[in-house]
Amino acid sequence: MLALDSLVIDLMFQRGAALRPETLFDALGGQEAVGQRQMLEPDMLDPRFEMELSPSRPFRQRDERRLMIIDDSVAPMREDPRADPLVPIDLRPEKERLIAACAGLPVRLGRLSALGTWGEAVLVARSAVDLRAWALLSWVLDPQLDRDGKRRVSPLTRSELEDKLMAYGKRLEELDEQAILANLHTATVERRGELLVVSVLEADGTWDVRNSLAMEAELAAIEQFSLMPGAPAQGSGASRPTSDPGADPGAGPTDAAAPAQAPRAPLRTAEVGGRVVLVFTAERFDLDVAAALGKRDYGAVISAADAIPGPMRDRIHRDGADFVAPLEFLSEVFLDGKPLSKPQFQAGARELPAGARGLDVHCPRFGPVLLVELSGGERYISSAREPEAEVVALLS
Repeated sequence: MLALDSLVIDLMFQRGAALRPETLFDALGGQEAVGQRQMLEPDMLDPRFEMELSPSRPFRQRDERRLMIIDDSVAPMREDPRADPLVPIDLRPEKERLIAACAGLPVRLGRLSALGTWGEAVLVARSAVDLRAWALLSWVLDPQLDRDGKRRVSPLTRSELEDKLMAYGKRLEELDEQAILANLHTATVERRGELLVVSVLEADGTWDVRNSLAMEAELAAIEQFSLMPGAPAQGSGASRPTSDPGADPGAGPTDAAAPAQAPRAPLRTAEVGGRVVLVFTAERFDLDVAAALGKRDYGAVISAADAIPGPMRDRIHRDGADFVAPLEFLSEVFLDGKPLSKPQFQAGARELPAGARGLDVHCPRFGPVLLVELSGGERYISSAREPEAEVVALLS
């Protein structure tokens, strides 16, 4: 029986790699060091097990073995893994164990993670493209993100999903190693020989899972997708002015008026449990906003047009803020590593005040949130989970 929130060293090997037990133990620090840990080869189990626990396809190809070394002696590493993003354990020794294993074995990608939690504390690879390939799995597996990284209102059709899967390999050709690593701001990057080590561990070795989601978004760089999959991505700087075919070739760029944009609905603020809560409309909330909130990048979320007083803005930047946002489809959030389904919600939801129901789920690129379904059927996600009565009252 696997214990959730166990510490996992996850090794995905190069194609056709031959492994001998003595070599494996030596690379991991000796048989005594890993003797009490469980060794799990997902390929020896039902394929659905890996999809639910920790999907690796289509990143991992045929003949690429996977081995998960699971330490359940520390489980659970958090009192409530669904609600607490901070793993308060010094994981620096395990980071070094992972690096040593990747250096001593034909490993394509190594991960340090928590069982049942999306995201990694440390990633090790020989290629930055492989780091991005792994980060793009959330795009591949999201049933509402299309081939171009745009979120659809309804799930993709079977042919659209197949089209996206076919584009996966092409997307990996768009950014070179320098461009991929230049996008990383949340994680530290170091080279150990031929290895690239990317880590979100704090200086004391603790791990904030929210930083892992930010790292994933930076590596994936969906916003830099080319118009045609596989074409080299253009720089993300200011766009070049377009020329008028009938204009004087010697004339400078004209000050053409930009097309008017419809005004966005302003953000509202409220208070739950003594903390500021940002109340989003559907048009103001997407995964980029979720990622910014996870990084506490409030400047990317709150605009000058939002009627939020200066003292309130100062409080948000100083103390942080929670958020609530509408949820149209259950599959936009995850439970146990896969999109939430209606039967799962009905089976797992608990009663909340005022006839509402709630379930602790995972919001991609942010982390744990409370999914609330009001008595009228409206659904919301809230990073504020207590007091539940105040959350429901705010949404009602």
